[in-house]
Amino acid sequence: MLTGALGAAVLVSLCIWQIQRLEWKEGVITTLETRLSGAPTALPEAFDPATQEFTRVVIKGRFDGAPGAHGFDDAPLLTSLPPYGPGYRVIQPFVLDDGRRVLVDRGYLPVTEKNVAGAASRPTPAPDGVIEITGALRWPDEGREGPDFGAVDNVWVNRDLDEMAALFGTEPVLIVAETSTAVGDWPIPRPIEAINVPNNHLNYAITWGALALIWAGMTAWLVVRPQKSSS
Repeated sequence: MLTGALGAAVLVSLCIWQIQRLEWKEGVITTLETRLSGAPTALPEAFDPATQEFTRVVIKGRFDGAPGAHGFDDAPLLTSLPPYGPGYRVIQPFVLDDGRRVLVDRGYLPVTEKNVAGAASRPTPAPDGVIEITGALRWPDEGREGPDFGAVDNVWVNRDLDEMAALFGTEPVLIVAETSTAVGDWPIPRPIEAINVPNNHLNYAITWGALALIWAGMTAWLVVRPQKSSS
């Protein structure tokens, strides 16, 4: 009886914990959605990913086309986009009017528009002169194992902003552009339209709650079941 009661109590506490986590995660998502839907502001002087990620900003300056220390003028991040298929998000340094250097995600272009002899080495033309770009602040995303990019083929698989910033001499921040910076057809802007934060806490809470009910039911049955008489 004691073991059954303790087991049920543990399962109920896990269910309650997941409900609390659900409330916390929903609060986080609401906060991020509020930032993403807000009016764009000036680029912050100092960065704090915890309070600024997904904040919309307006920047003014130019793409200078200078190559990074790896010998390429951009950091093509491997991706795909229906119906075009495999491609890259073109990330390039952007020089602000005040001299600050940041990274801008200009959007998607197909592999065929970028690759030459197996390397993502074909330059992606940028507008000449000073332009204004609206976009949202992002920071690193390192979801895949292995090196972040191939130094020979310039194909990036992780958005490691520290490494990108070191190569291009920029601040370690990325602005995902809403504004088109295409010269011709590419790249297509891929602005952040929704907050994609995993939130499975409701399912976990239901699972733990169901297990608690089953455990309690089995414990009750063991307590009240008729005892066989010994002959």
